[in-house]
Amino acid sequence: MKIFVLGINHKSAHLDVREKFAVDLQDIPDFLGQASALPYVEELCLLSTCNRVEIYAVSQHPLLVKEPLIDFLAQYQKVDKKYLKDGTYFYSDEQAIEHGFAVAASLDSMVLGESQILGQMKTAYQIALSNGHTGKILNKFFHQAFFVAKKIRSETEIGHYPVSISYAAVVLAKQIFGDLHSKKALIIGAGKMSKLAIKHFNNSKVGKLYITNRTESRAIDLAEKLQGEVIPFKNFKQWLSDADIILTSTNSPHYLIELNDIQEAIKKRKNQAMFLIDLAVPRDIAPEINHVSNVFLYDIDDLGDVVAANRQERSREAKAAFKILQQETTAFKNTLKQFELVPTLSSLSKKFENICEFELQKTLQKLPDLNAEEKAAIAHMAQSIVKKVLHDPMVTLKEESQEAVDYQLLVRKLFRLDEM
Repeated sequence: MKIFVLGINHKSAHLDVREKFAVDLQDIPDFLGQASALPYVEELCLLSTCNRVEIYAVSQHPLLVKEPLIDFLAQYQKVDKKYLKDGTYFYSDEQAIEHGFAVAASLDSMVLGESQILGQMKTAYQIALSNGHTGKILNKFFHQAFFVAKKIRSETEIGHYPVSISYAAVVLAKQIFGDLHSKKALIIGAGKMSKLAIKHFNNSKVGKLYITNRTESRAIDLAEKLQGEVIPFKNFKQWLSDADIILTSTNSPHYLIELNDIQEAIKKRKNQAMFLIDLAVPRDIAPEINHVSNVFLYDIDDLGDVVAANRQERSREAKAAFKILQQETTAFKNTLKQFELVPTLSSLSKKFENICEFELQKTLQKLPDLNAEEKAAIAHMAQSIVKKVLHDPMVTLKEESQEAVDYQLLVRKLFRLDEM
């Protein structure tokens, strides 16, 4: 039995193609149920995200399953198969293992080192497991993939460097203030960047979150979804002195926060530090504010430089991560090999033990005068002979080589183990 992966991702296909084949979360059990009926499919799992659609499966004959799976995916999503022609990739055996481990560890992600994919893979596995589509091989594979992902995160710093503008802003806030639990943040604007920043601030347990927007209904909607307090846009400057962190991301054609606004705010704060993040283009915050003592102002270019530097750091950490990945792939390949050997070793032992027992009983019937001790000695000798005869073949079968794989097939044929 071999693991294989059939998929498309952000590297192999454009979003226009990927979105055609993405399977909704609620439809995955039905997809697996139908796909598992295909010939030669033993185990199955589907991972479907905005950046990838991947089928992980186990089969004795992976190449015979490839085209039927492609056909099934196209039919299930009611999409012409031609869209999959150039965008799919197919990995089997060691390549599939390494790819799956890389996905879990976010070494194959659009944003190197991001953590979301691991949770998505765990969800995909739980759906397949709870619906009875995984077995001992995929169960072992996914548990090991999760272990490898955790090991890479603990032994490298690939996830320590923020590579999104919004997340970088929050990390910088932590560097300035340390713990954010007692800090207050004011978010001006209700667009995508503001929404992402609010999520990151909430994840960092910021003490208080104020949200304001020129269109108040959007601020209210954002506050309800992401736990914040709405303040009137026309009066937001009254809250400047109360905010430790101010993040702006609007479409204003002129500065929303001027130098005198911050000079007044820092005075009211008795010179306690303020961190200002301007994500707007054109800018919302007057750049000369950066010269005010104890005020730290970053604009989108500043954060862009931080993100670019962090991408380089992640790439550097990725080299160490790939070393771990390759070691774990080789180790898991050997584990799977032992899985594959179990039926052969078990059948071989059973066949020899049955022959031994049959011949032993036949011999003992011809020697009725033997006492119990003598019979036990003969039985022990017969069993010892079987163990010693089997020792070398079993050691050879367990060796880490292609020849051992070929020997396994030969042993099954020579001793007719599939006829038992």
